[in-house]
Amino acid sequence: MAQAVLDTAQTVVDAEALEIFQSQWDIYRKFLKHDYLSNREACAVLRQFLDVDVARPFRILDLACGDASGIIGALHKTDVAEYRGVDLSAPALALAAESLANLDCPVTLVEADFTKAPSKDKGGEDIVWISLSLHHLATDDKRKFMRDVRASLAPGGALLIYEPTRRDGEDRDAYLERFEDIGRANWTELSPAEFSEALKHVRACDLPETVSDWRRLGSESGFAAIQELYRSPTDLFRLFLYRP
Repeated sequence: MAQAVLDTAQTVVDAEALEIFQSQWDIYRKFLKHDYLSNREACAVLRQFLDVDVARPFRILDLACGDASGIIGALHKTDVAEYRGVDLSAPALALAAESLANLDCPVTLVEADFTKAPSKDKGGEDIVWISLSLHHLATDDKRKFMRDVRASLAPGGALLIYEPTRRDGEDRDAYLERFEDIGRANWTELSPAEFSEALKHVRACDLPETVSDWRRLGSESGFAAIQELYRSPTDLFRLFLYRP
């Protein structure tokens, strides 16, 4: 049973920050509970990759890990030798420590910006996983991040991303309209206020790339093999595998 080591910059979370976190987290938890973002299927694909393509003891770096509730099922009873999770939210990392308590390997949780986490000083990452966070970066910053990950990978290592993805030829405005239409029609467990808050975040923060852009960014970052492993039923999100 894992004893999580928390490396956090702050030990006390002020009441206002905790209230904001809890409000936003409650909405996100609804997305997870009802699988509106197809996280469950994406993590099942990750699990299949770990079982079939890796099939050896591995270290995993989980970036923007949140409470780690999504990935724990993908890691249960695998050959995971070490888990390292990185997130900016101390409250989320506290929840992650609980989620990962039954993982049978060393667990380290770090409060930090995920873009600063990949490091060649760690002895090489076997698996780097990031889900629904990389799309917040501008294109040039995505490229820099992916280059840093490429430099941090151990021989035989891999980067997997699950992110909002525009269809080729679809601009950002068209994607956001499609996102809103799908949400209004299908995400019925969200209250109008919750949906409005989620949509506000997406319109302000999401910078999804096209399918071709995600492939191009991988190639420009030094990855030789790029593969689409999964497309969500809504065609809003895709999972890509990058290998050196």
